[in-house]
Amino acid sequence: MRIRSFSQRPPRSSCLAVRQSPVRATSQPGGLSRLVYVSQTRPSSPSDPCGDASSTRPGNQSGDSTSGPSQPPRTAPSHQSRPGPDDDVMLATGRPRSTSSVPSAQHPPQRRPGHAGPSQSPGQTSTAWKRPAPARPAQGGRRPGRKAWVPNQHGAWSMLVLPPVVGWVVGGFSWVNLLLIPAWWGAYLTYWAWSQWLRTRSAQRRVLLLVPLLVYTGWTGVLGLVTVLVTPYLLQWAVPLAPLLAVAAHQVWRGRERSLLSGLSTTAAASLMAAITYCLAVGGAGGFLGLGAGADNLPGSSPNGELTGWSWMWLVTALTAAYFCGTVPYIKSMIRERFNTVLLAGTVAAHTAVAAVTLWLASGGYLPWAHAVLWVVLAVRSLVVPLRQWRLVRGHHQPLRPRQLGLIEIVMCLAFLLSVATY
Repeated sequence: MRIRSFSQRPPRSSCLAVRQSPVRATSQPGGLSRLVYVSQTRPSSPSDPCGDASSTRPGNQSGDSTSGPSQPPRTAPSHQSRPGPDDDVMLATGRPRSTSSVPSAQHPPQRRPGHAGPSQSPGQTSTAWKRPAPARPAQGGRRPGRKAWVPNQHGAWSMLVLPPVVGWVVGGFSWVNLLLIPAWWGAYLTYWAWSQWLRTRSAQRRVLLLVPLLVYTGWTGVLGLVTVLVTPYLLQWAVPLAPLLAVAAHQVWRGRERSLLSGLSTTAAASLMAAITYCLAVGGAGGFLGLGAGADNLPGSSPNGELTGWSWMWLVTALTAAYFCGTVPYIKSMIRERFNTVLLAGTVAAHTAVAAVTLWLASGGYLPWAHAVLWVVLAVRSLVVPLRQWRLVRGHHQPLRPRQLGLIEIVMCLAFLLSVATY
């Protein structure tokens, strides 16, 4: 048997790949036979700039002719692969290759873990195997997340709890608080849900937020209505609460629920809960907002006994509002308004002024000394902690996070409550 072969196989190039395979044997005179090779050419990518000009090779025009001078083989690019079964199917049937099996520069073939793959030249870069991303659930099956139900403002919880407890400590506990406090918490959660819904522009997300919005609104409406029916004298507190809540709602409507004005209005409204729970404790006595006759003949008094009833309760409520309103710019100076020296100066000045007033009241016996000392600590804290936070950020260190700052404020709230309750 005599086998006639080509002098040179067509080299692989960046434009096409050629594979020669024996197809059949042809008989020759004298009992000799030869193998006939069929060249299979895999087309290049449509974006290949080489086009059809590279498909013609010198010395490979026919199987019977001898090849001339050969060209030096060119190095195949890293994305060029060897012809496979898909190429044979394409040549035999005329059907195009599947898209998933066509390698390209934009989508390099992924390598299985532990598979070394073909050898690479020094100029080629290896393709790391990547785990396919998990399939996402359908959009229609999504549910509102935890953020839609629970506010992410860690300091808000102390603002919701401390003022009512202050009213209980001074005046006592009333069973109506079992209706009022859940209604008050529901009102804050409703405010949070509405603020999330108003600032969301996505129609799909708004649909998801409707669930907590309707739940909290219905909860607040039912409990609030029952509370007012049981204690109608609580309607008088709509006078100081209405303008504060209107300012907060206006800021939410404008998309500025995180502004300084919005924070001051909401904390001032929350601080009034100390006076409202005291009003429940005394059964609405003391006239309109505690300014009527007999307002001083009620539970609660200052250390020297000069301030009693509503006079003492209004002083405690004012200090509660001063504390929570002071935390708004104090927290902002470390997070959203970092490096704002004007805001920091105003925060320190406000804390220093309240500390000076409490020291003067404590010297006259109108306040416990422990409470005055606490305000001195708060004034020092309003300067030292933000400056330390700024220094950590400038030095590329990890600053205190909002959750940590919220936990510190909870400790301060407990100190505030103890200094007012015990003297």
